[in-house]
Amino acid sequence: MSQPLDSTSKRADWLDVSKGIGILLVITVHSIIPQINAITTHLSSFTIPIFFILAGLTYNAKRHRYKLKEFAVSRGRQFLIPYFALYVIIIVLFFLLPNVVDTYLTPDLMLYSLFYGSGPPTQSTHLWFLPVLYFGMLLFAGLDRLFAKAPRATRFSLLLVLPLTAVAINSLFFPNLVPWHFGAILVSATFVFIGNEMREVNGVKFWATESRIKDLLLIVSGVAVLLIVSELNGFTDIAVDNIGVNVWLYLIAGTIGTSLVFVISSQIAILTTSIRKSLVVLGNASQEIYEVHPFTFLLVPPLLLLFGWTTADIDAAYALFWPLRFFLGVTISVIVVLFFIRKNQILSLLFTGSYKRMKQKAPIPNIDEQS
Repeated sequence: MSQPLDSTSKRADWLDVSKGIGILLVITVHSIIPQINAITTHLSSFTIPIFFILAGLTYNAKRHRYKLKEFAVSRGRQFLIPYFALYVIIIVLFFLLPNVVDTYLTPDLMLYSLFYGSGPPTQSTHLWFLPVLYFGMLLFAGLDRLFAKAPRATRFSLLLVLPLTAVAINSLFFPNLVPWHFGAILVSATFVFIGNEMREVNGVKFWATESRIKDLLLIVSGVAVLLIVSELNGFTDIAVDNIGVNVWLYLIAGTIGTSLVFVISSQIAILTTSIRKSLVVLGNASQEIYEVHPFTFLLVPPLLLLFGWTTADIDAAYALFWPLRFFLGVTISVIVVLFFIRKNQILSLLFTGSYKRMKQKAPIPNIDEQS
């Protein structure tokens, strides 16, 4: 028998479960790329938009609209301290330990990326997400205050202006990346806006009806539409200004995919216990897991060497080992976050911008925005 839909704890849980599912999908995509296949094409259409939309869904305008300085400072600590701290640490390690780890990154490329705000030139480290989410939220918050008393038609015009401006800026800089991901920030702000409109319609209530059959039909039909739209738009990687064939297809796929995750998360929060608890842990630690998981992929080559593989064989079979990268990305990241980062104030500051991680829920975005 299902739990009542107005359960307070489960109402909070479904948001954490959504973040937990989201971070698993992100690790999946990162485990497979640079290979582009059906998995990466369809998942890339909505895995990052999930977190942008969640930021809008949990943004409490009544609480923050006229306290933007406070909002900017708190979110700046949350996202920009880890961004700059981790970037500097990586650069220092690369200078101190040259050629120890074989990656496409070099100290000079990392320095270029730090000051240019994008890159290295044709690629990007995973840390791009932190400032893009921060400035996307800040841009939305500023526009929300500016248009607070404007007609809804005026507010909705932002859904046209922001994406079109992003496309224009990306085209202006192509084939180079846009400095400080400004095009991606505009797309991020668009998704935050969509998430906040979802809040206006449904608050932070469950995305579930009283009928499991109806929810199942919604999921099946939504998946079918998502597959069509994401196939039409192709592989996307907003980190390098790739939003696919068409920005509108990207917005549609991101919104549909996120909505599906919300419906599934609501069902998990209502009907299950162990799965819910595991996903809540992942959701609470999603920021730190995101920051840590790419480094675990570097363990795959030495691990395979121990089992007799040659370097040439490992490179040739790179695509086959994505399940191993995914497994290490999840398990090791969770261990590092729960048993090291969250138990050490310095590490906590570096990865989250806060000393008091053990008493807080992890952001991306904050659950406390519900109130």
